[in-house]
Amino acid sequence: MIDQKLAADSPLRDPGFEFGVATSSFQIEGATGVDDRRPSIWDTFCREPGRILDGSNGDIACDHYHRFEDDLDMLAELGFRHYRLSLAWPRLMDINGRPNTKGLDFYRRLLEACHERQIVPNVTLYHWDLPADMRGGWLNRDTAYRFADYASAVAYRLGDLMPRIATLNEPWCSSILSYDIGAHAPGHANRAEALTAAHHLLLASGLGIQAMRAERSNASLGLVLNFESLVAATEDDQRARDLAHAERNRFWLDRLTQREPSSDLMAQGQVPERPGDAKIMAEPLDWLGVNYYTESQVMRADNRRGYDTFTKPGIEKTHIGWDIAPQGLTALLVEFDRDYDLPPIYITENGAACDDSVNATGDVNDDQRRLYFRDHLAAVESAMENGVDIQGYYAWSLMDNFEWAFGYSQRFGLVHVDYDTQLRTPKQSALDWQRFLASR
Repeated sequence: MIDQKLAADSPLRDPGFEFGVATSSFQIEGATGVDDRRPSIWDTFCREPGRILDGSNGDIACDHYHRFEDDLDMLAELGFRHYRLSLAWPRLMDINGRPNTKGLDFYRRLLEACHERQIVPNVTLYHWDLPADMRGGWLNRDTAYRFADYASAVAYRLGDLMPRIATLNEPWCSSILSYDIGAHAPGHANRAEALTAAHHLLLASGLGIQAMRAERSNASLGLVLNFESLVAATEDDQRARDLAHAERNRFWLDRLTQREPSSDLMAQGQVPERPGDAKIMAEPLDWLGVNYYTESQVMRADNRRGYDTFTKPGIEKTHIGWDIAPQGLTALLVEFDRDYDLPPIYITENGAACDDSVNATGDVNDDQRRLYFRDHLAAVESAMENGVDIQGYYAWSLMDNFEWAFGYSQRFGLVHVDYDTQLRTPKQSALDWQRFLASR
């Protein structure tokens, strides 16, 4: 089903186009107290009453730490030959900034197991699980330099197994969502703090790329951003929409290309800019990762951001409540390709949370997700037809997992996970992917 809208000569049917599946460390690994792993800010956040929808945590998650061999077998059986995963900073570095041998050993075994199965790992260094003892978090400029130390150590110790590395995943979430909206760890609600965190995150990315290039000149290095399609609710809301678009999408590309971000946005906080920061943030990337899920309507509002977002009545939504809008992905990609000089793009996350369950015959019928993939692959094809250089697509996610502030209430996986037994059951969408990948 997922390839029904693709042209017979679509570049997505070419064996050279890269298809993969994605996960992240905190969402699947579990084993949060094993082998000298330090607590992360998410371990702390999960224990604050009311922070997680179902009151859960990542202590066990999918127990991938102990089951990674079987999970990689499952991934390979589905036909994927590319796997986007993240490393856990608290598992790899001790409180004094030295590498944790036990953490290094785990990730070396994991990465070697990928290569043994002819699965190419696409590694992200930071997917939100900051060490909890990092003083000041992303409000502290020093955290950017500690990240560079971490990146250097990982490149030196594990770089031979990591042909492609991203510094950060979705810095909008680690700044705006975490320090302004307060939905993610550490759960603050301060606009100025959010802009400070955003600045330090991009500084960390640039410093991290410099550090890794000093260790591994042949590594392919990038950054992963999450974009959202935004539409003005009325003509009177256009300026609010432009402000939301500046924050959510264009700010990050402006900084990566040494453009001046929106003055309306930057006036909302005192960003701690120092001489040389802009150049570091714009350290050249070998590739750019794009995550996309949904579209929101925007209206002006008298709040610290100047706007509010909402979903559109009458539009089909996924179980998490997000509008399904594949046309928004095409429009964003074409806009950014026109307005910025960008490196090759990989769609590093795209997927849908659906209300999945195993039926009486042992199957999981997830037709909404199957159609979601079909329509978003067609959107990627359309962007490529309009000249956007897209070289790969990663489905989110390999399996159901801990979905941050939503806990285990949302299922994004191609594979269903019974959290009581840890039984994995491929859904119909996974079987679609298996057939499609085999046909290529």
